[in-house]
Amino acid sequence: MKHHIIGTAHPVTSGILGAAICVGLAGCADLYKQHRDFQDGWRTGEIVEIGRASEIQRSGRTDCRKKASPDELALRRFAILVDRSTGQRHAHIVMLDPATSVELGDTVSTNVVKCSTPIRVLSHAQAPRG
Repeated sequence: MKHHIIGTAHPVTSGILGAAICVGLAGCADLYKQHRDFQDGWRTGEIVEIGRASEIQRSGRTDCRKKASPDELALRRFAILVDRSTGQRHAHIVMLDPATSVELGDTVSTNVVKCSTPIRVLSHAQAPRG
């Protein structure tokens, strides 16, 4: 008489299934973190204009000039960050930290809601070849 034990699985099959579940959950966790970061104001985009507060004529979906002190408006440089994370172009006016070297065309990451967040340059613009 053969006895079958119900509910046991081959150890290799259990290992593969466990790994697949772990990878799936890690993917979900990463997606959740990206969504949460977006909700908290984090954006990645391209710098399309740099200037003093009064020099930038364009408005943005968010605008750090509205939260800046009179001294910051007079002394700091601002930039327009164009974000395409939602599939549409959205402009954000961000305040530049004097210690950060940012140029037109650079891809950067920053928090467009917390205006004191330093900009992190992810990649510099490619110089035109001539």
